[in-house]
Amino acid sequence: MSRLELAFQWVLQSSWQAAVLIAFILLVQRIFRRQLGARWRAGLWLLVMIRLLLPFGPSTSWSLFNYLPPDTAAAWVTGMISPSGRVEARNPGAPADVTAAPAQAGAPESGLLAGPAHSNRDVLRWALGLWLLVTLALAARLGWQNGWLVWRLRKCRPVTDDDLLALLADCRQRVGVRSALRLVETDLVRSPALYGFGRWWLLWPTRVMAKLGREQQRYVLLHELAHLRRWDPWINWLLSLLCLVHWFNPLVWYAFRRLRRDRELACDELVLTLTQGEGKDAYGQTIIRLLELGMDATNCPALTGIAENKENLERRINMIAQFRLHASQPLVAALLVAGLALLTLTNGPAELQAAQGAADTTPKASNASTRPVIVSTSPKVGATDVSPSLTEITVTFDRDMEAGFSWTGGGPNYPTSPEGMKPSWRDKRTCVLPVKLEAGRFYRVGINSTSFQNFKSAEGVPTEPSVIYFTTRGAGADAKSQTAKPKIVECKPAIGAQDVSPDLTELRVTFNVPMGGGFSWTGGGSEFPPNPEGKKPSWSTDRKTCILPVQLEPNHSYRLGLNSPSHKNFQSAGGVPLDPVVYTFKTKAR
Repeated sequence: MSRLELAFQWVLQSSWQAAVLIAFILLVQRIFRRQLGARWRAGLWLLVMIRLLLPFGPSTSWSLFNYLPPDTAAAWVTGMISPSGRVEARNPGAPADVTAAPAQAGAPESGLLAGPAHSNRDVLRWALGLWLLVTLALAARLGWQNGWLVWRLRKCRPVTDDDLLALLADCRQRVGVRSALRLVETDLVRSPALYGFGRWWLLWPTRVMAKLGREQQRYVLLHELAHLRRWDPWINWLLSLLCLVHWFNPLVWYAFRRLRRDRELACDELVLTLTQGEGKDAYGQTIIRLLELGMDATNCPALTGIAENKENLERRINMIAQFRLHASQPLVAALLVAGLALLTLTNGPAELQAAQGAADTTPKASNASTRPVIVSTSPKVGATDVSPSLTEITVTFDRDMEAGFSWTGGGPNYPTSPEGMKPSWRDKRTCVLPVKLEAGRFYRVGINSTSFQNFKSAEGVPTEPSVIYFTTRGAGADAKSQTAKPKIVECKPAIGAQDVSPDLTELRVTFNVPMGGGFSWTGGGSEFPPNPEGKKPSWSTDRKTCILPVQLEPNHSYRLGLNSPSHKNFQSAGGVPLDPVVYTFKTKAR
């Protein structure tokens, strides 16, 4: 996968995580509206910006994302190389993963995961192309807006009114702003606004502002300087850039709109705090007067002003009228912000492992020991003489399980269930799937899959995906042959080879039976051979040989896997998975 595709996958990941955080912030603001002052309400939105900017967060056991589906972010991107180096595609010939059971008993759930090995990679590239095109178009628009504004501002005259400049100096001292600031006369905006990047312009529409008295002008200056003290112009630039990247996520746009609304209240609160609440009626009348004069936000998102949103007027006036010094509860607010940060700015262990490119050729013992293990099935896996009168398939685990289940599969090899009958739990360890079988048939049923993992222990740990396959009594040789596990008969280069030419451009693995057409090349890090740009894994016409395009380096050791405990798309045409195999070799020096 190219760096651009990896970047796009990170954008998708961070965008959905930010969406979860946005929902929690809205909930917290609603529940704790009395405890949160305006500046804390605005501060909560900064967590969304941090989440969008983080390439990955620290791995913790308390992360909220431990309790969400692991493939939520771009799970549809199969048939491509993942950040860990894994190459994977669904089996187009074998049954697709269909959730045949609800996540909770009695609640129906169904879903389908795509088939052909190449389709999702193509979808990814189309999506990447569209995202890049729109992002570049928005960036060009933003660049043009700011370039035009800078060009016009350089022609603006500085304010020469001595009284107004003295008032500005007094307000700067009161607010505590020492940054370079230039007050300029302009008709480019309809309300006072800050603009710049380190060196700031305060845009002053002279003809409109002349209609305000000195005291009202003082409140306007205090409000604009409050923005500068709170670093709002810098935040504005970040908002603009993040909106460019996440233009496809309406929740991000909504969150940033709320941030702009809440920060106006935060600046109002700061002005009233600096003035000890004196003259709050006059300050409220100043804002109303500005809007009566037709002042409103400019179209340039990099500007920060006092009249950014008319829709927010009622909230601002109510807050000003009800303002009391020290009315908020900073300890409660700080605990809420810290709690949300710990829950949503961290990742689950699996996400961190993928971000760091962890290998998946063998399971870690500590992880495997926590997963539920199947101790028995009925009928047994691979059975060839099952009675067609059998009315249920059962699976028994080594520990108590949750009430959910994911019997997966589809197509003609998936057994039908009698009408009106649903899967159920016989006890806390044995799940029952009602079936209606026919004589002389091959059947295949999955237990969990990479996307549907509702077979979980009571602690919420899913069991590894596995398959029950069998034939009923009267099956012929062809049907019985489908129960045989596929085996590797040849690898080129051979497993364990020590003198492989670095000019080799593909790995070839041949099986003893026709395969389904999917694949799971697993691994990661420097030991996983890179995939050339534009080259995809493929199958021979008889579907017995899988070909992996590679770019090798001289005198380098490589290690990759075919299937793993959690990824088993190397399957026979009947859907029987290959037991995981580790493939190692070393290239020679040139």
